[in-house]
Amino acid sequence: MEWFGALIVLLATTWIGFDIAAKFKKRPSQIRQWKSALQMIEAEMVYSQSSLWEVCEKLSNVLPPPICYFFSNLVKEKAACTDFSSLWTAELRKQWFWNAMNKSDLDILIQFGSTLGQHDLTQQQKQIKLTSHHLDLQLNEAIEVSSKHQRVARGAGVLSGLLVVLLLI
Repeated sequence: MEWFGALIVLLATTWIGFDIAAKFKKRPSQIRQWKSALQMIEAEMVYSQSSLWEVCEKLSNVLPPPICYFFSNLVKEKAACTDFSSLWTAELRKQWFWNAMNKSDLDILIQFGSTLGQHDLTQQQKQIKLTSHHLDLQLNEAIEVSSKHQRVARGAGVLSGLLVVLLLI
């Protein structure tokens, strides 16, 4: 019976370590998806002259999860929306649990959302380029950190499980 409990503890901590490692692996991909979303927003607003709600609807159909859920929820809240910036921030915070991104990524996107739809097209393009630049910096950092932290998280999961098992036996 002790071995069964030890195996469960070891499997649980290993699973947690691998889950944390998976988040480190997903972060660069999700930053790239947000950069792609910014490019689509720019193209739709500048070249197609689409409204903000039309852009959000198109993005909810084109982008992969979990980002598409964010834009989908924005469109669902359209009728009750009085301030787009507040809605953007609230939805980002609500959906952030499903992302592998960190707090600085969230801050960049919240800041972008506060400017979205507030300026003319040239200013909006500048805001999109600035946000894209910030996300580029985050992407470079995420790529550097990703491989190191993945190994550490996996190893820590397995080793912490072994430590707990040794302490309990």
